[in-house]
Amino acid sequence: MMSIEELFFLPSNTPFRDAFSYWSANQGPSDNTVIGSGSEGDGGIIATLGYSFFPKERNITLSPPTKRIAAACINTPLTVRKHDYILTAEGTKDRRSGLLWHTLDATDKRAKYTFDQAEEMCENLTLHGRNWRLPTLEELYGIVDYSRFRPTVEMKYFGPMMHRYYWTADALNDTEAYVVGFKLGSVATVAKKEEAYARCVSDTQ
Repeated sequence: MMSIEELFFLPSNTPFRDAFSYWSANQGPSDNTVIGSGSEGDGGIIATLGYSFFPKERNITLSPPTKRIAAACINTPLTVRKHDYILTAEGTKDRRSGLLWHTLDATDKRAKYTFDQAEEMCENLTLHGRNWRLPTLEELYGIVDYSRFRPTVEMKYFGPMMHRYYWTADALNDTEAYVVGFKLGSVATVAKKEEAYARCVSDTQ
C-alpha cells in the first residue's frame, strides 16, 4: 500500500472513488516511534492505529486496523519524505522549500485563535523585518514526521509544539478551514469560528 504522504500529495485529478476512504501503509504509534513530551503532557497509551485518507476532503484520520475501507496499491518501493532543516537566528529554515518558520517562543505558543485571528496574528508579525503568513495545508502538513509522536514533528527544529490542531491558510468552504494535528499527524477541517493554534511562515526573500 501507499504511504499516507504519498496518498496526500497525489494530484487532485487522481481517480479516487467518490466518498471512499483509503488505507495507507502507515500505522502509529509503533515500536520505533520517538515519543516526545510535547507541551501538554498527555498521559496514557494509545493503541496501534491505521492512517487513512479521505480524498474528497483531504482528511487524514486514524482508525482501528480492523475497519473495512478501500486501499490504494502501488508497484514501487515505499518512499519516505526526507526533510532538510537548519536553525538560524530568524527561525527554522526548510532548505528544500526555502520557507522560514518562526521560532516557537517568538509568540505565545499556548495562545489559540479563530481562523481570522490566526491570519491577522501572522500578518501583523514584524519579526526580522519579514512578511509572515499562515502556512498552506501542504506546507504545514509537510513538517509532519511520522517517526515521531506527541508531537509528530522534529522538536530539535520546531520545538515542543502543542499536540492539538494548528491552522492552515486553506479553507474547505466559507465556514471551514483545514488544520493539522501534531499529536498523531492528522488532517481535518474545523469551523473557522473555533479556536486552534498557529505557526507562521515567511517566504524566501
